[in-house]
Formats: sequence, structure tokens, C-alpha cells
Amino acid sequence: MSTDPFDAALDLLRRLPPSKTAQNVTALTQIAPDLTEELLESVDVPLTVKRCSKTKREFLCCDYNRDGDSYRSPWSNEFEPPLDDGEGVVPSERVRKMEIRANEAIDVYRDLYV
Repeated sequence: MSTDPFDAALDLLRRLPPSKTAQNVTALTQIAPDLTEELLESVDVPLTVKRCSKTKREFLCCDYNRDGDSYRSPWSNEFEPPLDDGEGVVPSERVRKMEIRANEAIDVYRDLYV
């Protein structure tokens, strides 16, 4: 009986404690690097927070700002940690301008309620 490695990884994750999902996914991707993309796309892990090294501001890490193992900071538009090839998927100039304006608006909103 042959088991698909991806199905086996998902089965294993179902049996392990949900509180350690992120750690277990990381461990599985180290054991079977060829499953990394599939696991990251299929398994919901809690959001994490990183600090932008350029602006020192925190940001959420999720699939929408991920490129490999790096995450794009909405504050500096740079990846944390920097990508090996130096390039990643970044928003167009128009979308980036909207992102900056949205960040400014959310800052004002947050400051009003602190």
C-alpha cells in the first residue's frame, strides 16, 4: 500500500496538537522540502507578526504578502528577511500608493481610539 506523502503529512498534522501547527508545518517542510508549497497553501496556521527592519513597525505575515519564506512589509515595501534573488512580488505603483494612503488612514483611526 503506497501513501501519498502530501496526504500522509496532512494526516500527521491532524493528529498533532493544533496549538503547535506552525511548528509542525515548519518541521514537515524541513523533512520534506518538496511539500513546502502544498503544505503552506493547504494548512491554516495562525498569523504571525514581524518587525520591519527599516521602519521598526510591526506587520502581519500572511499568504498575501509572502514570497517563499519572506514577507513583504507594507511600511517599507521590502521583504523580511531579504530574498536571495533580491526580487519578489510587489504591488504595482498605483496599488502601492493606495496601500500607503490606507496605512496612513488606519494610523489616524487607531490614534483616535488609543
